Amino acid sequence: MSEENVWTINRCLTWTRDYLARKGDEHARLSAEWLLSAATGKDRTGLYMAFDEPLSADELTRMHGFIERRAKGEPLQYITGKTSFRFIDVACAPGVLIPRPETELLVDAALEGVDAARAMSPVHVLEIGCGTGCVSCAIASERPGALVTATDISPTAAALARKNRDALGLADAIDIVECDLASGVSPELMGTFAVLVSNPPYIPDDVMRELPEEVADYEPELALAGGVDGLDVYRRLLALAPKALVPGGMLAVELHEDALDAAAALAREQGCWKSVEIRRDLTGRTRFIVAALAGELPAVVLAHEPEGRIVECSQDEPAPEVVADAAAVLRAGGVVVMPTDSVYGIAAAATPSNPGHRRIFDIKRRDLAQTLPLLVSDASELDRLAIDVPSWARSLVERLWPGALTLVVRASEAVPPDYQRENGTVALRVPDSALVRELAREVGPLAATSANTHGMPAPATSADIERRIAESADLTLAAGPTPAGAASTIVDTTSGEPRIVRQGPIPAEAIAALAR
Repeated sequence: MSEENVWTINRCLTWTRDYLARKGDEHARLSAEWLLSAATGKDRTGLYMAFDEPLSADELTRMHGFIERRAKGEPLQYITGKTSFRFIDVACAPGVLIPRPETELLVDAALEGVDAARAMSPVHVLEIGCGTGCVSCAIASERPGALVTATDISPTAAALARKNRDALGLADAIDIVECDLASGVSPELMGTFAVLVSNPPYIPDDVMRELPEEVADYEPELALAGGVDGLDVYRRLLALAPKALVPGGMLAVELHEDALDAAAALAREQGCWKSVEIRRDLTGRTRFIVAALAGELPAVVLAHEPEGRIVECSQDEPAPEVVADAAAVLRAGGVVVMPTDSVYGIAAAATPSNPGHRRIFDIKRRDLAQTLPLLVSDASELDRLAIDVPSWARSLVERLWPGALTLVVRASEAVPPDYQRENGTVALRVPDSALVRELAREVGPLAATSANTHGMPAPATSADIERRIAESADLTLAAGPTPAGAASTIVDTTSGEPRIVRQGPIPAEAIAALAR
């Protein structure tokens, strides 16, 4: 076959870009990359690393169909069948609204409400008009333990939301109800929700007439049209919210940029909200109403009230109430000083956008640009959080975990970007501490570092912890001296052979011998 008859990835990418540009696609290069990625199964990096690779007959056929649909104006998300939203991927399908980047900030607001209600166990969240389920899935994945009830009046949307929920393994955390607003929600749940979040239909009638063809011709009017002023469904949400929320609960709603002042005025006229706030999106446009219902959320009450926020405990046989109290602090975005098998560390839950993560750097007086290692509950977390782990590294894990060995590995998509290094790696360790492993089992991976001011000696006993560090943390767990008394040995696994990044209790000779 002559070269001119061979369609390589590079040739197809270039041709598609030029063709779509002629058809009026303002982002033709991006469209070409999306379509070719979907046709070949390669991500964007994979495409550029395989420029000279020829497309198979099946790939060319798929690509031809994709190009025809895109040239007619069909949204990329419907053609490829998926999109990214915060830290998850969700399936998309015609008949269901496509998730937008600005809605990711709606999730930020909802997470604030979840965190504020941390004393409730569990925290209940209600989403009205869930569409793909992206908001509910993001909340449930970023705040393990929260229980979400999500509703949508569209059978197509409800079915897709269930598909996305199940694909993400969140069936136990999210209940999808096909109904109008909350008409199908169990009456027993009404009045128990800490957060009511919604991205309702909010496009005003005059704006609906001016929508781009890509939106107007393909996305469902049911999910877009908000009435004359864009607030038809919002008014119904305002009436529903006081019945659904607990005292002090949060209402978070995304709306059209021209409707926020009127929306805020409607909420204030109700007289049942102690605060009503207008927030902006990433472009600076007014976009969200965030309101707090009158009353107070339950306060966090620890099962074991620590005196001076210091709790005496055992590393080997931690009391259940101590684990429960520390886990509650960590889930709420707090910071805990705790003993590991190496030195005393300061830790926060390794969840996306966790304020405790930033606080650790502030407390240590350390540059936020650096990344923290993750302490995990057991070796099975290696398969979930890492990719391309060499066999010799697995041998180290088998022999040295739990223990004072930290492995630098290539991070999987399960590791939030906040905790990845610039080169896409993450440091993992299973400590030889039943206390820390129990906390990691309860909360998930813990972002941790030594509990000392940056540049000062790492504490090996609770008595060595700087007073400033202990006072800055939300809780300090004191369990006597740590077994190793020195920071862990760090081994980089990404360069083909073991590379000692930091010497520690496990000597380099032992690493080399076990990795053979």
